[in-house]
Amino acid sequence: MKKKKITKTKYNKLASDCADIITQNDITFVDEIFAFLDIAPSDFYEYKLEESEVIKNAIEINRAKLKRELRAKWFESTNATLNAALYKLVCTEEEKRALSSSSTNKNAQQNEICTQEEYLKSLKEMSEGLENAD
Repeated sequence: MKKKKITKTKYNKLASDCADIITQNDITFVDEIFAFLDIAPSDFYEYKLEESEVIKNAIEINRAKLKRELRAKWFESTNATLNAALYKLVCTEEEKRALSSSSTNKNAQQNEICTQEEYLKSLKEMSEGLENAD
């Protein structure tokens, strides 16, 4: 397969056009550009436009804006799940460890494997507890 050649001027023009499309349409993924672009996706990748710093920067700016908007909505929300997600984004590493250690301890306790002797002993203790409950 023969590679198509593109001049630096045409490459820069295509990259600039892509950046404009990205900015105007709040695009956050490269493949979304193709709905607005006048070249085939195969040509886009053959020209290596996905490696263009202009295009990468435009997408990163849109992603940063979107993340900022979502965090603002989460901050104003009374939804506990959104509040917890926001907290995990902004908390310190120590706070993250404290949050995850409680679930880690629960998981460790649930995943403990005991011997048959320990299992029978625990059953006996439970039955004695039930007998003494009266």
